[in-house]
Amino acid sequence: MNALTQLSLPVGDRLFRSDLMAGFECGLVHGGRHDLLCTTRHTPMDRMQAHLRIARDHGLLTIRDGLVPGHDAAERLKAAHRVGVQAIWDLSHYHRNQDPVRWAQSIAKAAYDISPAERLWLCPVNEPALYPALAGMQVREAVEMAVTMAQVARDHHPCVGILTNDPITGIGERQFAASDAIVSAVNVDVIGVNYYPHTARTVLSKVLLKSWRRYGKPVIVSETSWHDGHPVHHRRHPGFNKRHWLQYVLNEVTLAKEQGVDIAGVCWYPIIDCPPWRAPRSRSRWSHGLIRSDLSVDPELSAAFAEQRAIAAV
Repeated sequence: MNALTQLSLPVGDRLFRSDLMAGFECGLVHGGRHDLLCTTRHTPMDRMQAHLRIARDHGLLTIRDGLVPGHDAAERLKAAHRVGVQAIWDLSHYHRNQDPVRWAQSIAKAAYDISPAERLWLCPVNEPALYPALAGMQVREAVEMAVTMAQVARDHHPCVGILTNDPITGIGERQFAASDAIVSAVNVDVIGVNYYPHTARTVLSKVLLKSWRRYGKPVIVSETSWHDGHPVHHRRHPGFNKRHWLQYVLNEVTLAKEQGVDIAGVCWYPIIDCPPWRAPRSRSRWSHGLIRSDLSVDPELSAAFAEQRAIAAV
């Protein structure tokens, strides 16, 4: 396959199976010494399918996950397909991909072989603005890698949707630079806004409105969560827990929609409690997810997702 004509995205229809999404941390952090897919046991030979089933059973039918170097992409694609969830796949999450052309080709081919009728959703590079600090790459290099992998994937698969995302925490110009560069070079379908309590500088509804007006494309909150015990979270939002933060985000999304913003979804990220980035062998976990290390679930967040399912069913 070469230079395939891309099938059009549906106009006026849902892009994703669920408005609420589950994000599985797939980063390579701590100077490349901590593979979070491994330490959260989110691999096909371990707990990946169990994790996906828990997300699915909470109504999170769309996920963000990783097809990243060092892991068997075909097996990861098969796992998601077996459980019946729709995935948006990161191809690099603070990874320095040594051969982005070959990697994107292999992903496109594997996805087509496993499910030829299904759209392949990709986030080629997660948070390119952070690559100087977390991957040792200049922003320009990360952007070039993202553009290359998006273009190559579309050359080898007839139906590819592209998400770009970055920490968009205010309304200033500089934070949009990496997204601007990617959008100017490749047809991006959805703009992702990563927004956390400890980094937010402007209320979320204003951030979403700014992003939508800038690009004229559907927007998703591609990462957000509440970290129990995080001092900045609790100082900025006294008395909050995960349920309160989810409701805050959804209220802000409603405000943005009332101003005309096309919101395609909200992704709780990460959905699994992770070990500290700088301590991959630690048994302790950051309490920011739904799924705990013993496969039990956080009761507050589980109840919050149940409430949203009930509201959606009315």
